[in-house]
Amino acid sequence: MNEIHGEPFFVRQTNTGLYVQLHDSGFTGEDIRDVQSAYRVACRLFNGRYRKTERVFICHAVGTASSVARFDSRLSYVVVAMLHAAYDSGQFPDGRIGGLTPRHRKWLTARIGAEVEAILYRYSNFDFERGAPERYCSEGFEEADTDLLFLALAHELDDLADAGLRFAPKYGRSIASRVEACAGLADQIGKPELAATLTAHGRLYEDIDWVDNLKSTTLRGFYIVPNATAYFRHRFNHLCRKFVKLH
Repeated sequence: MNEIHGEPFFVRQTNTGLYVQLHDSGFTGEDIRDVQSAYRVACRLFNGRYRKTERVFICHAVGTASSVARFDSRLSYVVVAMLHAAYDSGQFPDGRIGGLTPRHRKWLTARIGAEVEAILYRYSNFDFERGAPERYCSEGFEEADTDLLFLALAHELDDLADAGLRFAPKYGRSIASRVEACAGLADQIGKPELAATLTAHGRLYEDIDWVDNLKSTTLRGFYIVPNATAYFRHRFNHLCRKFVKLH
């Protein structure tokens, strides 16, 4: 069984916390600026959006990037992790939510570069839904997909943290087999510390029935939009140029 000494790693949930983590892990100032740019893109894509757990979506984006950075030093994969849900849940400038359209790909490529976008595109087509980890364990996976599998496992860690998969049990009430499979896959791809961390977080679910009283009854992601008064005030200020545009 995988073991981990001390407290398990908990992913960062804020942009500033992530920057501190990156600095302490040896990422350069230029690297951190690139992650900051990706964070700003993520803020545009996920503005006002919440996950099924009622957690702010941008925290999930940061958390996945934090998880990747903890177990891998490649900057491109940290950026992909930050924007991993762009083609699934991001709202693009044309108003559409999600979609692997040529226009969306061009828009994102202009902001993160063709090489990083290509990884993101491949990841967006990678299956890691219910039963997938168990299937990869029993049937194997393509060697060319090893990096995509790592991204999926890092994403899984952010989902597991803070009892997220109990607040929104998208894989069923029991996740024991999924956690075991994910840990096994992490070992297979040469990430034993990630395997141990997944196992440690999985143990948090062994005595967690109290969460059932707090779960959402709809279990749907949602947007919070301003009321009519706030909207028209925003439009008025925009027309009068009474606003501050950061980016």
